Amino acid sequence: MTDMLAQDNTQQPPNPQTAEAWWRTQSATMSLLKHAYKKIGDAEAELARREERIQTLEKMALTDEMTGLYNRRGFMAEFERDMNRMKRQNEQGGLFVLFDLNKFKDINDTHGHIAGDKCLQLVGRTLLKLIRNTDMAARFGGDEFALFLSSTTPEHGADKAVFVRETLCSLVQPWKNTDIAVKTGMGTAYCPVGTPFEQVYEAADKALYADKGC
Repeated sequence: MTDMLAQDNTQQPPNPQTAEAWWRTQSATMSLLKHAYKKIGDAEAELARREERIQTLEKMALTDEMTGLYNRRGFMAEFERDMNRMKRQNEQGGLFVLFDLNKFKDINDTHGHIAGDKCLQLVGRTLLKLIRNTDMAARFGGDEFALFLSSTTPEHGADKAVFVRETLCSLVQPWKNTDIAVKTGMGTAYCPVGTPFEQVYEAADKALYADKGC
């Protein structure tokens, strides 16, 4: 289109009497084109901003604000995706792990909720450091955390879960003039491919209830 306008601009107006009107028409056409291009650019930029906002809201809906881990909804969605992936790739399954912090209410009551929040964030950061990119970590709410150790055998998964639990039980959160020790209970359930999440959660929750903690 620019080339066409350039060609038009090289043409001489038919006669001097129409020259001024001809140039006004050319100028108006160029002005309209510039305005149209600006409108298109503005619309594309607004569309990109809206898509970014939608992606941000979708991420917020699946993420625990306190720790940055998945929330329960996000974890369940990823669990289903990973189960389907393992089924396609003919893999055995993975290990589901539940943790809850021992005497977390006492931490809040003794040191305050900000101290409790610091402990939750410390646990969240530690879980992310200990797992692979293919694994998942979540905070389900309160002091309850979950892991899914993907594509592993029951034996290897159990060994990894014990290591994670021992690491969590060694954590200390500095707070004012004291150190807050983090202790946790743990329950696990192996998930062969195709196991419903509710069944896995119930089994791990029962194991967690029976656990004496560290």
